[in-house]
Amino acid sequence: MRELTETEVKVLIALLAAEDESERSRLQRTGLPRSTYHAARRRAYEEGWVHDRYLPNPGVFGLRTARIWLLRPYADRQDELLRRLESRPGTVVLWQTPQSVFAVEVDLDPGAREGTAPEEVSEELTQERMVLSVPLGSRGLPVYFDYEGLVAHLASQPGATSYPRGLDRPSGGGALKGPVRSPGTWQTAHRLVLLPFSAPMEGRPGHRMGPQALPRSQRRLLELGWVHRRVLPDPSRIPPFRGRQADEMVFVHGRWREGEKADPLLRTLTGECRVFPFLFAFNEEVLLLAALGQSAPGDGGVPGSSSRRPVLPTLRQCLENIVVTRERVGSVIPRIDHRYDRLLARDGVPPESG
Repeated sequence: MRELTETEVKVLIALLAAEDESERSRLQRTGLPRSTYHAARRRAYEEGWVHDRYLPNPGVFGLRTARIWLLRPYADRQDELLRRLESRPGTVVLWQTPQSVFAVEVDLDPGAREGTAPEEVSEELTQERMVLSVPLGSRGLPVYFDYEGLVAHLASQPGATSYPRGLDRPSGGGALKGPVRSPGTWQTAHRLVLLPFSAPMEGRPGHRMGPQALPRSQRRLLELGWVHRRVLPDPSRIPPFRGRQADEMVFVHGRWREGEKADPLLRTLTGECRVFPFLFAFNEEVLLLAALGQSAPGDGGVPGSSSRRPVLPTLRQCLENIVVTRERVGSVIPRIDHRYDRLLARDGVPPESG
C-alpha cells in the first residue's frame, strides 16, 4: 500500500475539521494551490477515505436520549443480536466485529416504544454488556465521532482547530423554543440527512455533496444550525503516513470514582496523554470512550510520544472496574453506517407534541 503524501494529509485534516464551512475557506486554511487541493479532495472521496454525513440537531428535532451499546455476544447468538438492534428504528450506528457488537441508538422519547429496555435486547444473548444512556442536552457527549484530533496527531500536525465536537450543538440565530413541528421543515431535513445515501444512486459523486451544491432550503437548515455536516473517515481505507496508521480500535469503559469529573479527564487525555477519543460519552455513573491508534509504532512512533503521560494510570485515577476492548480496524463491519435519516423517517411528519 502506498503512503499518504503531505498534501493529502493536509486535505484530510481540513476535511475532518470543517462542517458547513465553504470550500474556499477550507482551501485557504490548507495553504495549497487550488488545483492541488481539489485534486486531493476528490481523491479522498473516490478512494473512500472519507464520506459525508448530515446530523440533525437533537434539540431542534426533539431527540431526547442517546444509548450506546458495547456488547460481547455468545458466538452462536451474534446474528440474532444484530437483527434485533437493526430492527430498532433509532439505531443509527451498528458495528460488528468477530468479538463484539457496538451500536448507537437515539430516541425521540425515552420509553415511548415498547421493548426499549437494554436488558430485553441483550441479556440472554450476551456474555458481557455495557449499555450507557446519555440524556441529550446534558453535555454527556462532548466528543461524537470526531476524528480530527487523532489524524492531526498521527500526522504530527499542529493542534486541531475544531476538536472536540459533540452530538449536542447550539443553534444559530434561528434557535427554536421547542422541536420542529412544521412538516415541510421536517421533510426538508429528512431529505438532507438522507442525501449521502440517495445521491450515489443518482450518480452524484461524494465530493459533490457539500453545502455549496445544496438547494437553498437545505442550506438554510445548515445556516440555522438545525442540521450539521460531518465528514467521517474510513480508517481501514486510509493509507499510512510515514509508517503510522490507525489500525486498532480501543473501547474503554468504567465507573466514576467519587468526586471525579469528565471535563478534567478529557482535557488531560488530549493535552497530556495526547490521546484523542473519537467518542467520549458519560453519565453520572459510567464513562465510555472509543479511540483509534496504531498497534505498533512506525518510524519510531509519533514525535513527542515518549514524553506523554501514560493513559491507563490516568484513567485509573478517575475510574474503577475498567474494561478495555481492542479490535482490529480491518475487522469492523459497519452494518448501519451513521443512518440519521432513520430518526426523521416518520412519513415525513414530526411527532405529535405531548
